Amino acid sequence: MIENEIKFKGNVIKYSLTYKKVKNINLRIKPDGTVHVSANKRVPVKVIDEFILSKAEFILNALEKYKNRDIAPLKQYFTEKEIREVILDLCEKVYPYYEKKGIKYPQIKFRKMVSQWGNCRSKEGILTFNLNLMYTPIECIEYVVLHEFTHFFQPNHSILFYDELEKVCPDWKERRKILKTIILK
Repeated sequence: MIENEIKFKGNVIKYSLTYKKVKNINLRIKPDGTVHVSANKRVPVKVIDEFILSKAEFILNALEKYKNRDIAPLKQYFTEKEIREVILDLCEKVYPYYEKKGIKYPQIKFRKMVSQWGNCRSKEGILTFNLNLMYTPIECIEYVVLHEFTHFFQPNHSILFYDELEKVCPDWKERRKILKTIILK
């Protein structure tokens, strides 16, 4: 990881650069005020600095919002062991709907993730769930399980995906809204 900074209108924007096998330059601003960039190792630092400059107003605005936000301590609903059991139980509970549509029962994995609550690798038949779901209420965990299972029908977030999700989770928008308020540190 490389630490770098640029100057913009009297402000200094510090960022961490990580080289990864990615196609684009990716920007992530965390609630703790850190700025993270990932890019392919073929991209020169000068190009990355230009990218940061092009996003400088957005970055500064986001940092200002995070600075003025009161971050409440996270409420833990489950232990790490319990969240695994809860998710496995939910997967068993919802699976019959997907089984009727020809979906094989997936391999279920768990890990701590930073930027997503779950992940579906439909071609490999693998669902991965974020252990940090232990900080979310049960209705949000149900939403994530249904969301990931629905990716077996639609691997993207198209209208067709949300139409399918709505069949099994009509209030998905409200549940997703709750999830968006939970800020992991």
